[in-house]
Amino acid sequence: MRVDYSFTPDAPWQFLMALNASYMFIPQLTELERIPAPPPLNYSWRPKDNALDQEVREACVSHLRRLADEWINSGRWGDVDSPLERELNSELRWILNVWAGANKPDITFDKSGNTVLQMPPIEIDYKSPVAAAKNAAVLLFGVFLDTPFRSRLFKCQQCKIYYYTERKPRGPIKYGTYCSLHRHAASARRSNEQRRGPEHERKLDLAAQCWKRWPKRMTDKGQQAEWVAAEVNRRLDRVYSEIKRNWVTRNRAAIASRTPQGLFIRPVPADARCRPATGEI
Repeated sequence: MRVDYSFTPDAPWQFLMALNASYMFIPQLTELERIPAPPPLNYSWRPKDNALDQEVREACVSHLRRLADEWINSGRWGDVDSPLERELNSELRWILNVWAGANKPDITFDKSGNTVLQMPPIEIDYKSPVAAAKNAAVLLFGVFLDTPFRSRLFKCQQCKIYYYTERKPRGPIKYGTYCSLHRHAASARRSNEQRRGPEHERKLDLAAQCWKRWPKRMTDKGQQAEWVAAEVNRRLDRVYSEIKRNWVTRNRAAIASRTPQGLFIRPVPADARCRPATGEI
């Protein structure tokens, strides 16, 4: 059987639907059998082995997603996605070059002088359907790379669905990538970070001031962290949320970096209270 996957305007959408496991966009890679059907058709087709057909389709989707994920991750650093900086890593180049050497796609020119990639018909060996599925996945991926959608493909970090943006991104995308249903998550993260940045710095400054005024001579990490949290909450602006002992413990290194002697304990009178850095005890 020969499957022709030359580029069409629908090719990017066929690729996207296949990525999202819409099986009607995945080529038929197993043998079919003819069965009776009501008039006027009188017959229809179905896979001879439904279990094998399902396995082959899942293999095609799995391999296609692996290729797409490698492509997307090539421009991602943490929560920052830079689609304009994506590039083929050595593994993707090897996979595509091996496929191109075996299938020999052609390049032609349209009337405007632009080059057009012509994918060859693929010979499907029904005796090795899983290998044919991976071969079809590479073909779909190769066609996708020859489209403007290569920098518009993203994967939602919430529901893991693949989607295209409406337009080509102009630069890096911060706070993660989300589909239209979960885009509010990125907005929430952005607003929380903008709000918590100054708040977190304020809490660290107060904790550093209070830490060195721990009234006991001996260090007791549990009680000391609880005392520091109480002192910080006493002086904290009302618009900020209160902290607990585990916050002090979790940010111990950052607090230490803001005190001249690290977390050296200077004994002070037992009734001392945390005061501004410019004050005296």
